[in-house]
Amino acid sequence: MSVLAAFCAVTIQAASAVEISQKGAMATLSGPINNGDEFLLRDFLTSPQGGQVKFIHLNSQGGRVLAAREMARHIRRAGLVTVVDASRALCNSACTALFTAGVRRHYLNATFADGAGGRGGLGFHEGNSLQASGARGYSGGAVAEMNNIYYEMGVPGAASLTTKAAFDRLYRISGQTALSLGIASSLSPP
Repeated sequence: MSVLAAFCAVTIQAASAVEISQKGAMATLSGPINNGDEFLLRDFLTSPQGGQVKFIHLNSQGGRVLAAREMARHIRRAGLVTVVDASRALCNSACTALFTAGVRRHYLNATFADGAGGRGGLGFHEGNSLQASGARGYSGGAVAEMNNIYYEMGVPGAASLTTKAAFDRLYRISGQTALSLGIASSLSPP
């Protein structure tokens, strides 16, 4: 391996924040989504052990939209079923793009009312980016990117939720809402 290739491999690995674990046909992806995580997921899914995976549980506070778009594409190409258990996990912001990528999408234990309540489950908000002031602020471009992912994954109902909460808040949805908007395909375990 050349010095440049070794440096690039270390840089990509260091930038990654998600953790992927596996037990048989079930994988779990957890942690914030950072640039470089799309390569980590791709490499895992194309490995011999990743080839055994059929289901992926998600537990992430979200993160970078462009990395999430590529990760969603990897999940879709691999034909994975996505799972979020609202009683034990959260799937905020960019993580919802990963959820919508599932060929089947199981949203479990989301019996709460829609809105700002609840600690787990699917959470949506307006996009944000670093502003000239150095603070994070609203980003129409990030909203458009998220909506593009939802449409690409065939789940346009999710786009109606990106403006339900300000960029620094979350709007959580119940299982019934997820099902009625086509975001979830089932409220039962896979």
